Order: sequence, then structure tokens, then C-alpha cells
Amino acid sequence: MGIKTLGFLTVDEKGRTTIPKTMRQELGMRASTQLRVDRSSEGVFELVPTEPIPHDQLWFHTPEVQAGLAKARDDFRSGRSTRTSTPEDAQRFLDSLKESPRGRPSRKE
Repeated sequence: MGIKTLGFLTVDEKGRTTIPKTMRQELGMRASTQLRVDRSSEGVFELVPTEPIPHDQLWFHTPEVQAGLAKARDDFRSGRSTRTSTPEDAQRFLDSLKESPRGRPSRKE
């Protein structure tokens, strides 16, 4: 993969720069876009357009939550899930989780 130079930026005495419109369009940036600055092991800097995560949603991106979601997806794909048809059935199932040892639903067939 080759390098494509989009242009050059000049930094003023206060450390500010302006990203030209054509460059912003090429990068898919809009007025609220933040730039993450990455540095590779070779010393190359990259400006990566990012969307910030609201503070009240940071919990979702923790390793523990992501691991739990990965396990849930695996369980669902493997058929280890329970379907309910009505809100009442769903409530009965949830109640059975509270009553069963170790949080496992009792299977009545």
C-alpha cells in the first residue's frame, strides 16, 4: 500500500492549524470530528479521525463487558439461548433464573 500525500499543514505560533476543505472531505471529517494522534514503532505519526465516546457510555467499551458480549454472541450462535413469545413468558423465564441454583433456568419439557 503506497502513501498518498493529501497536502501540507502549517502550524502557527500558538500550535494551531487549518485543515483544508478538500483534505477534510477526503478524510470524511465534519465540524465535530476529533483527531486521534497515533505514533507507530517506526516513528510515523498518523492523524486518525475518530468519534468520541460519551463519558456515560465508556463502561460498554471495557474488556469485561466486551468479553461478556463475545460470550453471549457465541452462546446465541451455538443455540444456547432461550426464546420467549410473550412478555409473560419472558417474565416467567427471568423469574426462573432467580429461583434456580447458580442462575440456571430449570428446564421443564
